[in-house]
Amino acid sequence: MDSKTPRHPARFTNAAEALHRYGAKADRFGRFMFAGDPIADALATELLRGGSRAPFERALAKGIGAVPDASPALRAFFAEVDHVPDWVNPHLLRVGARTYQRTGQSMMFVLSAWSLMNGYHSSAAVKPLMATRQLDAAAPRRLAETGRFLVEVCQTGGLHRFAPGLQTAVRVRLMHAIVRQVLLRKGGWRTADWGVPINQADMVGTVLEFSLLLLEGCRMMGFHFEPHESEAVVHLWRYVGHLSGVHPELLDELSSEARGVRFAEMVKLVQPGPDQDSIDLAAALRVVPRTLATGRVERLFVPFVIRYHDGLTRAFNGDRVADALRIPNPRWKLMIHPTRAFIGTMERLRRGLPYGTRAVAWLGNTMVRQAIGRMLGGVEPTFQPAPVGAT
Repeated sequence: MDSKTPRHPARFTNAAEALHRYGAKADRFGRFMFAGDPIADALATELLRGGSRAPFERALAKGIGAVPDASPALRAFFAEVDHVPDWVNPHLLRVGARTYQRTGQSMMFVLSAWSLMNGYHSSAAVKPLMATRQLDAAAPRRLAETGRFLVEVCQTGGLHRFAPGLQTAVRVRLMHAIVRQVLLRKGGWRTADWGVPINQADMVGTVLEFSLLLLEGCRMMGFHFEPHESEAVVHLWRYVGHLSGVHPELLDELSSEARGVRFAEMVKLVQPGPDQDSIDLAAALRVVPRTLATGRVERLFVPFVIRYHDGLTRAFNGDRVADALRIPNPRWKLMIHPTRAFIGTMERLRRGLPYGTRAVAWLGNTMVRQAIGRMLGGVEPTFQPAPVGAT
């Protein structure tokens, strides 16, 4: 960082309060907004200069040993992919996957109404999405692809070296690096205001959204998690963050759920709030059910599903955030109460039945995989970036 570069980008809001409450941790977090993913960025640069993607795919599928003429950038990238940190606990990964699976299709509601809506509330974080048109013009497709990512990394054994979950996480990491490099080269990217595209602070924010927010949203809906189960979910997503290129210093904040919650409070404090891009993305996301409805019966239920989604958005995020994103139907937030009553009853049955947890995890996993398959329409995602500026 040279003398002309500000210590933090303009998007780093409430700086005085954050520095007072969190000290050096807040300062470092602000500086991470200027940090990309150097190892992945080097490989992305090589590919953007005309390098073939085939060696990357071969190394991903068979290991770097299958690419004897691999470039230094490719070797460095897969050295990180192949390295399993000492803190990774295979047992916790299995428990975390099973816990995630039993949330079933409720997970998709929390993903959409809280994880993604919460991310949209940060105007700077959504700029790469708007530049690539990834979640406005193609909201249903991108929601389905995000769901596919979550499902694959949360399969039992999904993060083994050659499992689909790990491969998906690695492809997403490279996709983000390519988008980052393209946006920085294209011109018009306001680094002093927004930080670098898909920076480390936003990357760890995504991990928080898919772990801590998912857990809390499901709790609000009536799910019960034993302490070891929620800790396992956080542990699993800490490893997904490693595979996604998140800096180890940031991942240390996910060494426990309690530490992660405190960290998330700081992250929320320094976010800049929404702008028109945020509002446009939220508007596109909330009407995805209208696009996905195929039969006459499904179309009849679309207005209810949209209002229910609006209600969950308000229940999860609060009225202040929902109002800022211009989410209508404020009274529908009361639907969280019958939802909690129903799911809470089902959870008590699960906990009282022999093998209940295993059965519910199997059923939830099966149903959400089928739902995402329908959303994808048989066209599986490649997790390669769309051209910047494409519509």
